[in-house]
Amino acid sequence: MILFKSSSLLVLLLLLTITSLANIPTTNAQCYEHNPLKISDKELVECPLVDDGDDEESLKKRQNTSSNSTQMFQIKLTCGISDRAICAKVNTAFAAAGTIISATLNLKEPVTVNATFIDFCKSMGDCGNSGFLTLGAAPARTIPMQDLDGKQRFYPQALVKQFGYTTHSSYSAYDIVAMFNSVANFWFDGDPPIRTSQSDFLFVIVHELVHGLGFTSSWDDYLNDVPEALTPDLGGTTKGSRRQYQFVEYAFDQYIVVIPQNKNLSIYTDQENVFSKGTGNKYTNIDDFAQGFVDSPQYAVAKQLFNYATTSNSLGFMPRGTKDPNDAIILETSLNPYQQGSSISHVDYSKYTNTSDFLMRYLQDRGVSLQNAVLNGGDYKGGAIGPQLKSVFETLGYATQDNPNPYRPSPPSPNSKTDDSSSSDAPKFNLIYSSLRMQSLLSIIVMFFAWYITRD
Repeated sequence: MILFKSSSLLVLLLLLTITSLANIPTTNAQCYEHNPLKISDKELVECPLVDDGDDEESLKKRQNTSSNSTQMFQIKLTCGISDRAICAKVNTAFAAAGTIISATLNLKEPVTVNATFIDFCKSMGDCGNSGFLTLGAAPARTIPMQDLDGKQRFYPQALVKQFGYTTHSSYSAYDIVAMFNSVANFWFDGDPPIRTSQSDFLFVIVHELVHGLGFTSSWDDYLNDVPEALTPDLGGTTKGSRRQYQFVEYAFDQYIVVIPQNKNLSIYTDQENVFSKGTGNKYTNIDDFAQGFVDSPQYAVAKQLFNYATTSNSLGFMPRGTKDPNDAIILETSLNPYQQGSSISHVDYSKYTNTSDFLMRYLQDRGVSLQNAVLNGGDYKGGAIGPQLKSVFETLGYATQDNPNPYRPSPPSPNSKTDDSSSSDAPKFNLIYSSLRMQSLLSIIVMFFAWYITRD
């Protein structure tokens, strides 16, 4: 046994503390903030870990909020038109949409929505002739989480909040951002009977909020003006002063399969990221990376995926627990030419028209109110949220009365497969968690000092 003098022990502990502090990474985690009109338009932002704790006051607040479904969607509406009566109808429709969705989902945390209802031409200079239903909604922020397959994918903030982790990436002020063009020919509840040229605003809102909750695929053509090849979203990671790029998936993408082969799309993501981790690793400019990928062997994979995306009944969403491709929810791949924003991120139009799962088709039926669409689909007990859409929510991780404990991904950990991860930000998250563990070590050292000084 080796004995130390008191002063020697203190010096040793002090050196350990200094060494630990020197090795704490200072890099913050990074998330994406999205444009509601085009989710792929995004900004990389710092989202350092925070600890909510589980004190009695916080727990009581969550319990009180969860007990009243009418409070589970909190809307901040900016109505930029002078007609106050229309603004009031817009506000009422948002409240109704929140109630409809909350009737199916058991939300533990409120969903906050930053909604804007303005004249796009006057306010944004967007005066195109195709302004009918010019609108969009998206997750305000997406956050990397680790799935059971070891890969990291970007989850919508609204969903991450439901997982209940007390330590999590910092959240933005809102979960969903939405913009609606006031010049579109909307119909509101209480108006004269809907005309064939009108669209029910409530129908539109519920559809768009579902996108903001996570019904969105990252697969698109990010490389060409005229689409011809598909990849997941193109994300970057910063390592020191160096920028690197790779393809990153959203939560929804984990469950998309090529139906004829019953092959998960994440397999194709891995194939395309062979370029990112090989030749593509040398590029620090996104344009050079994109051109390098087009010239690579992996581009053939992207073109193959594009063919699937323009062939009917080729892609489907497989709810958790299902293995038979016949159980897949058919996604929209019948549009040819391919339509960005409509293809893949919706259900098949012809298959789900006049069914209980009509809501997430890429086209809304003009002249049909949401209430009548529910009736035309068989008057399903869940209303606008049909059984297939409900299973999508449950698969992503939202709780329902029938599935109160759905799948929940994990915050990325130091043991995650960062080399296989789809997330460009995995190394940063791992550094954060290493930092937290180091802080725990420092706390132990401080407690030891306190004991040592006060001991008899």
